[in-house]
Amino acid sequence: MDKKWDVFISHASEDKDTIVRNLSKALQSLYLKVWYDEFSLKVGDSLSKSIDEGLIESNFGIVIISKDFLRKKWTDYEYRSLLSKEENGKKVILPIWHNITTEEVKKFSLFLSDKVALDSSKHTIGQLSVKLIQVIRPDIFENLRRYLTFKKIFKNGERRPVKISELKFQEKPLSKLTKQQIVRVKAVHYGIGQCFDKSLENSIYNFELDLRPDREIQTFEIMNACYLEFIQKYKIDDLEIKKDIAALVLGFSIGQLLKVKKLTNAKQSELYELWKANYYDY
Repeated sequence: MDKKWDVFISHASEDKDTIVRNLSKALQSLYLKVWYDEFSLKVGDSLSKSIDEGLIESNFGIVIISKDFLRKKWTDYEYRSLLSKEENGKKVILPIWHNITTEEVKKFSLFLSDKVALDSSKHTIGQLSVKLIQVIRPDIFENLRRYLTFKKIFKNGERRPVKISELKFQEKPLSKLTKQQIVRVKAVHYGIGQCFDKSLENSIYNFELDLRPDREIQTFEIMNACYLEFIQKYKIDDLEIKKDIAALVLGFSIGQLLKVKKLTNAKQSELYELWKANYYDY
């Protein structure tokens, strides 16, 4: 499912102001890659060619079904193109009913009226976004769910000063790495991992403390790629310089710029550009 867009939005232009624009912005704010004509079409683009690309290069299609939608030729073309992608029971079309009744939808398509649909009259834009993300990008949904759970716990939790010695750290592994994940961890460990003074067993153990370690492994793979490329380019053998490079890319991964002594500002900026070039979303 590695496509250019997470989702394509098929809609009538009359519905932009009432639902489509705000829904698109809400989905994008939650890091979905959305094909929506106001965001995705540039001056000079062919409308038909761009819509075809959006349909082909999207994993899912949100269909805003309204009275205006049912009257449009373009949306009928988009809908039928999305329908052709639903093969072997694959779920592609995600309908949202907007100011329309079941009977009106049935007259347009019995297939579409039979699909479980969201209803804009029963959900806010935020609620629609969360329900859509659960299907389109379950990884983002899980992160969002954990974040909201944490906020709830934090809000209801007791707040008081504590000593560092009283803090309890996670000790029991929450997951078991697969063979493939262990091989990936080994590649990281024998690269950038040599700067962190940890054994291979300890590196594996640290990843297993995560409930879903794959994302953390991916982050360290990106760090490792930056580290290896940089030390290869400048033929760096000095362990202290290597540790500074490792510290910097570790900081980049958490959105911080750590202070180091062995690299010039120009080299630090170059390393950051390398990080941006290698980084990709989970």
